Amino acid sequence: MRNARRPPIQGGYGQAGLGYGHQGLAAAPAPAMQPRSQNVGNVQRIPPGALVQYYADLASGIVAPEDMRIESLEYRVTIDPLGNIVQATEPTQIVARYNFALRRISGFIMDPDLAGAAPNLVSFNVLDQGRNFEVFKRPVNMQSLISRSGSGNIAQWDGTFIMVPGAQVEVSWKIDTARWPVLVGATKQLGIQVSGDYVVCQGFEGESR
Repeated sequence: MRNARRPPIQGGYGQAGLGYGHQGLAAAPAPAMQPRSQNVGNVQRIPPGALVQYYADLASGIVAPEDMRIESLEYRVTIDPLGNIVQATEPTQIVARYNFALRRISGFIMDPDLAGAAPNLVSFNVLDQGRNFEVFKRPVNMQSLISRSGSGNIAQWDGTFIMVPGAQVEVSWKIDTARWPVLVGATKQLGIQVSGDYVVCQGFEGESR
């Protein structure tokens, strides 16, 4: 009979072989595909960013909330028309329980639109009086913290400078008195903002942690 169905052709892929006409091609199973969820799931393996790790450390109890605080210390200096320092902020004593980890410094100047050459003639250094140690090997020029327009810039380091508990933080100022009367010749006030973290690096004897 013309309309009689042919028996299935035996082949290498089940009942239908790939090399035997359209019946074999039609009956061949589709190649297996990887589930899309497996590819998407790889995103979860990417390490978390610094912010996530920071809060994860706090949540884990590695750094207890009572063992960390933030701090911002302001230091100002007033310079007369002759380049003499007439006023400067006194040293600040940090909380005895904590080490102060200095992380960033920003600078500012009175009347920033009229800053002129003043920032370039003033340098400073931060002193950890607990160890009688200057943070920087050489003084930092204020021009590096104040742009030409007088606005403040932030100096930030990847590392930190950790001071001893209860130390006094002092800022020493150096003025180019030879050029100040000629290039500035006016009273100016400049300052820096020293920011960082208070961290308990070591527990006290008998203290429960």
